[in-house]
Amino acid sequence: MKLNALIRRKRGLEPCRFDHPLLETILGSTYGVVVFQEQVDQLLETFCGYTPGEAEEIRDELQRRRAEEWDEAMRTEVLSRAIQNGFSRRVANVVWELVSGFRGYGFAQGHALAFADISMRSVYCMQRYPAEYFAALLSSQPAGYYGPATIANEARNRGIPILPLDVNRSEEWFAVENGAIRIGWMQQHNLSKATQRRILEERERGGFRSVFDFAERVRPSVDELECLVLSGAFDELHSNRRATLWCVGEAARLRRDSRDVLFAELPEPSLPNVSDFTAYEKAVLERAMLGMDVAQHLMAFERERIAAKGGIPCADASRLEDGKRAIVVGIAMRLRFPPTASGRRVVFFDLEDESGLLNVTVFDETYQRDGHTIITSPFVTLRGYAQEREGHIAFVATRVYPYRMKVDPEGIAEQTGAVHAEDFITRRRS
Repeated sequence: MKLNALIRRKRGLEPCRFDHPLLETILGSTYGVVVFQEQVDQLLETFCGYTPGEAEEIRDELQRRRAEEWDEAMRTEVLSRAIQNGFSRRVANVVWELVSGFRGYGFAQGHALAFADISMRSVYCMQRYPAEYFAALLSSQPAGYYGPATIANEARNRGIPILPLDVNRSEEWFAVENGAIRIGWMQQHNLSKATQRRILEERERGGFRSVFDFAERVRPSVDELECLVLSGAFDELHSNRRATLWCVGEAARLRRDSRDVLFAELPEPSLPNVSDFTAYEKAVLERAMLGMDVAQHLMAFERERIAAKGGIPCADASRLEDGKRAIVVGIAMRLRFPPTASGRRVVFFDLEDESGLLNVTVFDETYQRDGHTIITSPFVTLRGYAQEREGHIAFVATRVYPYRMKVDPEGIAEQTGAVHAEDFITRRRS
């Protein structure tokens, strides 16, 4: 709310008045709003005569403590010292309100400037070089607030295709390829650094012709080879992933046998004639193996089914009019449980589907009834309404239900041996 007040005052939508010239000296650049840690220290030093060390200690205590008794004692001391220094009680009260209002987490001004500089550079890169920007961001994982699945989803929504892992094209990191982003080996689950290095070394000697050629030259473990097949890394060589998966054991056997046959080149077996995985099954397995979606978000496969029940995408929910009710379905992620003055629970989280993210709020009554669903269910259905907050729409969920996919993703992963893939739904929480 403080930053919103600053923006309103900066734009001339709200008056900015100072009760004393020294307040303008300290808070003029932030339009009368305490934004930085240093400003709290300056208020205490200037009006109350505290030393820099004492002022910093008081600020730290204010940010940590919640006890009303301590607050009242501190308030009495601050007011007394300000009045003793010749300031009116009205000004002393204003100083205390400004100081005591700076609770929780606050930036030092130097840190804020550094973040602002990085943010401006990032926005510039995202606008001018979007594919390179998102490729670099994906290559920097794990880092930051959102995981690779969310970043890739944002890139797709900005018109940047995500290309699958490919034994003959992928590099160690994410790379830009004709305006699209090619997934790098770093993203593949259960692939050792040594195997990654051998893939790149062998590829310099010539592209891989088949899964058998790959197994003989790179010498991956059976588990590594299976994971590569399930993630689609051999699709350009053999489009039928199920048939390729059936040949993993045979490829490993031929690799061993070829060492015992001097100057012999064993013929490659033919692939079995079996039906391939469905597009949905492939998407599930890709998410299990890569921790992200490739062609489209997993929720896109459910969109027609959700729409038939009256559900709308997150992007549409974020544009609803204030008070408008709706149903949304997605992955609940980045759960936050901030402290409240009343002690009642409030939960903030992001709901993700193929259209993007929706900011969701759950108040205490709903949390006490449905909180277990938010925490334990990978996919959730929310009933609620839009709430306008300072020019932005948030979604207040009044009911939360587990959403069951048409085909169970975890069941597909279990049947194909992909259950050992960590963080299947990539639910990242603070």
